[in-house]
Amino acid sequence: MLRLDDPLAMQLHHNRFHGNSRALIVLGGYSGRDWQVLRDKIQPDVILGANGTCFEIDELDYHLVVENLHMAARRAAQGDTRYRRIMEIVSPKNTGKVKLISCLNWKGLTVIDSRVKAIRIKRIGELGDDYESQLQKFSLREYGEGFLAGPVFDHPGALTSPKIKFRVGTVAAQLLHLAGILGVKEVHSIGMDFCGYGHFYQYPTYQPDRFRTDQMFTEYRGLKTQFDWIQGAQWLKSLQWMFERDALEWRDHSHGLLEAEGLWCANGK
Repeated sequence: MLRLDDPLAMQLHHNRFHGNSRALIVLGGYSGRDWQVLRDKIQPDVILGANGTCFEIDELDYHLVVENLHMAARRAAQGDTRYRRIMEIVSPKNTGKVKLISCLNWKGLTVIDSRVKAIRIKRIGELGDDYESQLQKFSLREYGEGFLAGPVFDHPGALTSPKIKFRVGTVAAQLLHLAGILGVKEVHSIGMDFCGYGHFYQYPTYQPDRFRTDQMFTEYRGLKTQFDWIQGAQWLKSLQWMFERDALEWRDHSHGLLEAEGLWCANGK
């Protein structure tokens, strides 16, 4: 079967930072506002980000977009200001040195700015593959069949449309996988809060709207969060053995849901 992604292009980056190197992952949670403090402290060899972080960080070495942006492109074309901003992620305004964008965004309707050069990637389980069987063969050190993605999250009554699906393996998991592919020894993360209803940058906020209902939000272990984020944190906790097996040291500095859930990466272990 012809692959829509580009594993050969990904192979060029395999073990690019092999050895005693260190990666910094910056995501959009409120703790991400302190990314420069952490950068100066750990002196990373490579900086990874996703989604709107490209508007806040000019020195991203790798930038990842795993979402299917067709709906966002359609709404942006209709004049929706929020989605116009989202589509700027796949425009020349994104200064990430290496851009990795879901192959779904080249399928059928082209939504990527023609001036943007990027590697086409995919998530396992996203294109009809069997997630559970793939996970047994999965390695954090290999791109293989695609970036690590969790099972589809289903919370009755929480979603506004049966067409909207969430995977518990958020972009945080995919950036951790990317760090492993690059061959680093240590990966440090910040902005991986999984709590609160917004980002340290302007958009998007998380609140009841046409895509989310009140039932999707909850209080958990003293934090304001969402049910899919809780599932995501618990899923990452279930994969802790994989980081040890693949010799990838992960330390999270977000002090959010991962810490509340007791993941070793967030508790100095």
